[in-house]
Amino acid sequence: CVIAITSPADAIIGKYLLKVDTGTNIYSPTKNFIYILFNPWCQADSVFMPDDDERVEYVLNDTGYIYVGSIENICGRPWNFGQVNSEDDHGILHANWTGNYTGGTAPLAWTGSVPILQQYYRTQKSVLYGQCWVFSGVVTTVMRCLGIPCRSVSNFVSAHDTEENLKVDIYLDEKGRKIDSLTKDLVWNFHVWNEVWMKRLDLPSGFNGWQAIDATPQETSQGIYQCGPSPVKAIKNGEIYLPYDSKFLFAAVNADQIFWCVKNENSTKDCVKLWEEIKAIGKNISTKAVGKNIREDITTQYKFLEGTYEERKSVETAYSFISKLSSHESISPPNLMKANLKLGVEGKYSLWPGQPINLNVIVENESVGSWTGCLAASCQLESYIGKVYADLSTIKQIVQTEGKPVIQIPWKITADTYMQKIISTEDELLIKVNIIVEVQETNEKFTKQITLNFEHPPLKIEMAETAKINQDFTCAFIFKNTLSIPLENCKLYVEGLGIFMMEAFDQGDIEPGKIFKSKIVCAPKKTGLKKIVAKLNSTQLKEITVEKIISIIE
Repeated sequence: CVIAITSPADAIIGKYLLKVDTGTNIYSPTKNFIYILFNPWCQADSVFMPDDDERVEYVLNDTGYIYVGSIENICGRPWNFGQVNSEDDHGILHANWTGNYTGGTAPLAWTGSVPILQQYYRTQKSVLYGQCWVFSGVVTTVMRCLGIPCRSVSNFVSAHDTEENLKVDIYLDEKGRKIDSLTKDLVWNFHVWNEVWMKRLDLPSGFNGWQAIDATPQETSQGIYQCGPSPVKAIKNGEIYLPYDSKFLFAAVNADQIFWCVKNENSTKDCVKLWEEIKAIGKNISTKAVGKNIREDITTQYKFLEGTYEERKSVETAYSFISKLSSHESISPPNLMKANLKLGVEGKYSLWPGQPINLNVIVENESVGSWTGCLAASCQLESYIGKVYADLSTIKQIVQTEGKPVIQIPWKITADTYMQKIISTEDELLIKVNIIVEVQETNEKFTKQITLNFEHPPLKIEMAETAKINQDFTCAFIFKNTLSIPLENCKLYVEGLGIFMMEAFDQGDIEPGKIFKSKIVCAPKKTGLKKIVAKLNSTQLKEITVEKIISIIE
């Protein structure tokens, strides 16, 4: 006799004990626990996803990409999901942005979720350490394990609105340097959160589908570090009153950015408004494409096109629900300027560590008339969350546009100026350039921010395209230091999901022109396409990553 038992689609997920009462006795199976999960294949389930390709991608795919970098240089960081936050609730990961990761694993060293979850299960303690992409990767793994369709989402030029006024205020000194002590709001070069697919029976109709959640501990919500779920449709329309934490997520993609110049670095009382930028925040919102190893831009799912009536209308809608207003809450586009100066930088947007930075500051007059301007520019070393690590250089001079539609100001920064700071942190740093021009004739002010990323030599994987199950094959990792400086304390991290666990190998110092080659002998246990990910970190360079696919056959 065979008895089939089916759980209702709305059953509470969790661990169940099965007992069969026959009337004369109670039978309990040897393996007596049943685990009820969500079922995205079931139409009656609250996480039902109708598209089969999307189910494969967002539930079954155990590898993917998390997009990082800057809007000038977006990179897909491979992540093994392998089918979360500990600031206040004993979660899986402990956050750390100090640049010092003694006693744990640097966030840049992780290649996937499996070693993090296994360490947490083994020790029952929060794993040290994580940053936003690590939190997002682990959340994707956990949600997919539970049967909830989930994806990692990266927002470039992401606002962290601490004052809850849908604006981020950036304070600069008279040389154009950002002042961290006064700047409470943050603009991250990128921030990674998650989306989960579900019905929202607690909301009015029209808000089912993708819901944004954020496991990175930034601001408390209802007393603990949590964020979401917030309907992506509500974020786009400015309906920030809908639960949960829609206001914070709306600001992340659509806040206005205001630059202020302060005379006194210890106070904002005598600050002067330089510029209000309504199009800077929320760029290139990205996730991995369904069934393809490429980036999909989903910006239009979060916001209307910048500068359109619909986009400003959504901002106005959001403002109508704010109870706490600042002293500068105007959301109108700026008035037409008499002078129209376009600021920028010519030179490499990607830099090689150990080499001087050679730039040209550009001032282009796109208006009728001649103008005299006071130009101030700063170059600072920052982390991806906007924390200033060092002031590298400043320039200040008078520029005159008469007879010169384009003005170029050469700017050279020696390698010694920035290398000492780079080697003092375990974080990956970047160059941030701020340019300010104040027109003397009109008192108009123009600003421009530019991000420059460091390049690195490639890491390579050499192995066969196919291998047989339970038979050894060799995987080699090769790196040549093509830089002019030695790379110290090199460490190679490798992981082959379904083949071998994450391992770390010390490579010592690698002098200029030198090559290292490390090998791993593997015996795969399962068939299918498997991905091997390798990562090389050193004192001077972080986050040199490579991946390669191998087909395991019988």
